[in-house]
Amino acid sequence: MRRTLPLTPLDLHREWAEASLKALRALDLARSQTFLRFETFLAAQERLGRWLPAGAAQRRAAVIWTVAWDIYLGYKTLQERARWWPGAVSPSDREAQHRRGADHLLNAARSLGGALIKAGQFASTRPDLLPLPYIERLSELQDRLPPQPWPVIGDAIENQLGRPLASVFAEIDPEPVSAASIAQVHRGRLKDGREVAVKVRHPGVAEIMHADLEALQFTFDAVAALEPSLRLRPITDYLRRTLPLELDLRREAQAMRKLREALAGREDAVIPEPAEELVTGGLLVMEYVEGVKITDRRALQRAGIEPRAAAELLNDLYADQIFRRNVLHADPHPGNLYVQPGPRLVLLDHGLTVPLERGLAGELGAAVRALTAGDLGALSAALNRAGMPVDAEQTDLDTLLQLAGVLLGSEPDGAAADLSRFGRNLGASIGDIPPDLLLAGRAIGLLDGITRQLAPELDALEIAARYT
Repeated sequence: MRRTLPLTPLDLHREWAEASLKALRALDLARSQTFLRFETFLAAQERLGRWLPAGAAQRRAAVIWTVAWDIYLGYKTLQERARWWPGAVSPSDREAQHRRGADHLLNAARSLGGALIKAGQFASTRPDLLPLPYIERLSELQDRLPPQPWPVIGDAIENQLGRPLASVFAEIDPEPVSAASIAQVHRGRLKDGREVAVKVRHPGVAEIMHADLEALQFTFDAVAALEPSLRLRPITDYLRRTLPLELDLRREAQAMRKLREALAGREDAVIPEPAEELVTGGLLVMEYVEGVKITDRRALQRAGIEPRAAAELLNDLYADQIFRRNVLHADPHPGNLYVQPGPRLVLLDHGLTVPLERGLAGELGAAVRALTAGDLGALSAALNRAGMPVDAEQTDLDTLLQLAGVLLGSEPDGAAADLSRFGRNLGASIGDIPPDLLLAGRAIGLLDGITRQLAPELDALEIAARYT
């Protein structure tokens, strides 16, 4: 007969510790699920416009604060558990918290839209600010939202025009061509026969964006007070630079005109012409231009356009903008780039088309030349002069090369970046990046992604070097 040995005090302590940890994990999961239900409820109230004892701005702020507090408490729980029970927090626990936090952020951004979409998209390009699971999840964000119903949009257009639709348009399609967080676009035909695209800002969106930005700023300041090592301010700095540009459609029309003038000598570049008499702060009527979406390889080939030729034109045109024309269409994601036979590249959505200072363009050119020549000292110096204070003593060679790859759309030696390690090294070795340099770097990163889809063997750096 087998005899069971009595439990020793050590066994009892181990069992108690394991039971305690199991209970703590269960409590943490329950807390997180409770927060998630609450934030989902708040987001649904905001989305459906149901009554709550607070205005829309307060409801949206409540969602932002709830998500942030939930994520913070998740990490704080792990931190305290590790402090009281050394060895009780495993890498898988931290990874699970990263994934849970990233999922909550992604869901909140998708539910609310507004500035959260913009913040998430920007954060996904900054591995120095957030752990890798956040970068991966937030990179899924697309600025596409369900459109506003036509009666709302029709009234908004008339309010901007100050007259009835029928006095301006022979016809206008109530179904939008596209809808995003700031505006949606409809196709129409003017009384004089011109085919036009009608971009109209969502009613009240400027107030929502500004309220979201203030809520994010308050949240980030609170988090920074609790955890000074976290660097989230670059996100709101970027939004303060870019949101006013995107919200003002009159400014967008001016940017289109300037880019049309800058590229007037290039027959392979197409920028829609604004209808000057039909432009306001919340309305932009422009020439309707068709083409094939640049990442649709099959459609390109059906139109007789070679994907490699489209990729070469894309990189050539943007190198020309940055290094010669000193003006940049800084939002070249695939939905804004179309190709016509020739090939000719169509540039749409100019909310982030900005002038580039000659000094910045010159230093980026110097960085390209240094990278091409393999002169790492000159590369570091050029990045410093461009406004990125790289500390050469703290920055290892791999990080410097990967940093150049992020900014210039290349991966030296063909090595893929270890994104999480790169982010940690980058955060330790540079200061905050100037907004205009971020815009240029973000644009080049988007170009690099498109180039890899169309012609992965293409040497984009060699094309850029022709213009420096």
